[in-house]
Amino acid sequence: MQRPRKSRLFFILGLLAIIILYSVYNLYVLDPPVFYSMTRLERHVLKFGAVIIAYAIGLFAYKRFWPDWLLQLWHILYACGLVVLILSGVYDGFMHEVSVSIRLLLSSIFEFLISPIPYVIVGIINSALKTDTPPGTAPHVPPTSPGER
Repeated sequence: MQRPRKSRLFFILGLLAIIILYSVYNLYVLDPPVFYSMTRLERHVLKFGAVIIAYAIGLFAYKRFWPDWLLQLWHILYACGLVVLILSGVYDGFMHEVSVSIRLLLSSIFEFLISPIPYVIVGIINSALKTDTPPGTAPHVPPTSPGER
């Protein structure tokens, strides 16, 4: 019984940490005087750092108690999001400024990655498919006939 309680505690702590990260970013960095005083490169670096921190929080909370395939889903989700954001940041910073509609789409992707939404979605998937078997162990299959006992 210790394992489910501990995994729930890690999930809740990770959720709180992501909520704090999301709130601090939205309240401080997006404050108009702060936002307009930064250069575009500083904004890109802050966004990249916020996504990496959100990814690390999820990785820390998920790596011990969750199945490997779910952790791999977490890696893929953030890798795809970061590739899109990094490529657009490089294009925006070095080649040509992206249009407003593309910038709004990229901002939505960024907001999604640092928000608690992906963390909760992965948690819901885990709880919906959860078995009592800890990760890395084979499930116990009861014998099918009395002679096999």
